[in-house]
Amino acid sequence: MGSTGRVVCVGHAAFDSVYRIDAFPARPTKVRASRHDHSVGGMAANAACAIAALGGEVALWGPIGDDVIGVRIREELHRAGVVADPAFIVPGARSSHSAIIVEGTGERLIVSYRGDALEAPAALIGERALDADVVLIDVRWPAGAHAAAARARAAGVPVVLDAEMGNVELMRDLVPLADHVIFSETGWAEWLGYSPGEAETAGGLQSLVAAGAQLAAVTLGERGLLYAAGASACPGITGVAYLPAFPVIAVETLGAGDAFHGAYALALAEGVGVAEAMRFAAAAAALRCTRSGGRVALPSRPEVMALLAA
Repeated sequence: MGSTGRVVCVGHAAFDSVYRIDAFPARPTKVRASRHDHSVGGMAANAACAIAALGGEVALWGPIGDDVIGVRIREELHRAGVVADPAFIVPGARSSHSAIIVEGTGERLIVSYRGDALEAPAALIGERALDADVVLIDVRWPAGAHAAAARARAAGVPVVLDAEMGNVELMRDLVPLADHVIFSETGWAEWLGYSPGEAETAGGLQSLVAAGAQLAAVTLGERGLLYAAGASACPGITGVAYLPAFPVIAVETLGAGDAFHGAYALALAEGVGVAEAMRFAAAAAALRCTRSGGRVALPSRPEVMALLAA
């Protein structure tokens, strides 16, 4: 794998304040944080930072307000090596931000404020050139996600959808436009309308592939992931395949899913097959869980390749 892939990430950018505590209290009270960090947040923005850390070329198409939070988001993106076009700054809009509480086991509580910048129209994208090998979209900027996916589909650029919970109507709109659909476990349950068993999940993923997706997958955290793929995308694999998670000692799970999506999109952009891209993404997500610190904790390519080799 080289580092020549170009990815455009479309969707949510936020500013995260992360507080680390020993354990969640049994009831509301005052708790002293042992550490405080801040970083860029949001699904698309996190994925973009992961791609940059892995050596890929990446741009973020995501609306940000012209407020103080927006300034800090742009500063963090610049430090990460992500191209953030100032055309996506929305005058008078409020940017998204979150307070994230991480306990000693690595689990977290997220309190988020969804800024109205995400209500921006698709006109922000305009006729901007889609200079990418892959487009990664999330479900937080409805107008932009649909416009970018349609533009990519028309141009023959593969679309990866981060199908997270929170907007099932938009998911239903975007899934037919995506070539690679990757659900979180909660997003998958929301898509189906109930929490499925393994057999139901297998049948549902195969149905999406039969409907035209090259890949349909559900990530299961430390339990790995299940995926189905078309014959042309993943020769030799029929039915639903299981990929176990890499065994690591988890320190923090914050942003691991976004790192997975970013690494997967980058691997596709570099011409890697689906099965190998899945392993690359799983390794990147596992390494993200082994350290704390937001954006600065994202793994580098040599670290991912070393884990794969081991």
